[in-house]
Amino acid sequence: MSNLKKEILSLLDREQFISGQNIADTLGVSRTAIWKTIQSLKEEGYSIESVTSKGYHLKNPPKYLSPTALSVLIGQSGLFSNVEYFTTTPSTQKEAFRMLSETKDSFMVVAEEQTQGRGRFDRHWDSPGKTGIYISLVLRPNIPITEIIRFNLFISLAISKSLDEAFGVDTGIKWPNDIYLDDKKICGFLTEVVSESGVINAIICGIGINIFKDDSRLKIPTATSIEDIIGSSEKIDVDSFMERFLDNIEIYYNRFLNEPFSLIREDWKEKSIIFGKELRITETGSMFMARALDINEDGFLEVLDEEGNIRKIISADIEL
Repeated sequence: MSNLKKEILSLLDREQFISGQNIADTLGVSRTAIWKTIQSLKEEGYSIESVTSKGYHLKNPPKYLSPTALSVLIGQSGLFSNVEYFTTTPSTQKEAFRMLSETKDSFMVVAEEQTQGRGRFDRHWDSPGKTGIYISLVLRPNIPITEIIRFNLFISLAISKSLDEAFGVDTGIKWPNDIYLDDKKICGFLTEVVSESGVINAIICGIGINIFKDDSRLKIPTATSIEDIIGSSEKIDVDSFMERFLDNIEIYYNRFLNEPFSLIREDWKEKSIIFGKELRITETGSMFMARALDINEDGFLEVLDEEGNIRKIISADIEL
């Protein structure tokens, strides 16, 4: 990714013009280099207005996620060292696992399209080009593997809050790995680990978020997208969402490393959509109906089954 593109993008303002000469002087390059880079940003989808004697003005970001803006955000991140961006890939999870040996730092993999996207229990996750955000986060916590249940709870809250803040919606969390909006699934995430002797060396968290309308999704009555809910794609600023997303991931990941679940338990319960509802629960090959009662301080779900028994659920598939 061109450093000059990132530097110019960080200087462009949505509120006022900045002259090409000012940009050139600030960055120590020629006016011609500025002009060429502006054209490259326009090709990436940025709406940049150019007015004689005024300079350049950023009107609108691209409709879809910009690799340049993403690189700028990663450069400002205190958590991630770099990002790999793919136009298309079989799976961001596969790419993330492939890259594990290349660095000991935390990093991100992002794709516009996945041809072999998958969710929990190896279910296929439709990932058509430029309709969603497909991300794998690679984190290096060096913690006991038993802590992964808490990780999912902190991360689900980070994702839910990011969607709410960016798009003015009110998402809910379906334990343990789904985000819902208007009673339909808008996001799912898959958490996998690499561990040794009971200690996690790496968490690889794959996240798929439905952003724009897609005809293939019509076949799935339980799925929706941000655009389906809020309307015109002109209201959707994906770059702005990614800024909030990265901020919240960093905040809640640091809280996960340093705080017990009890400190976010009430916040999580307020976002949960499973309490007081009849649930179909499948675990280790068996299925039963139950009502969710509570979530304990270890992150385990407590339910009341049809026979009146209180069960503790650690890992299961839940249907509303």
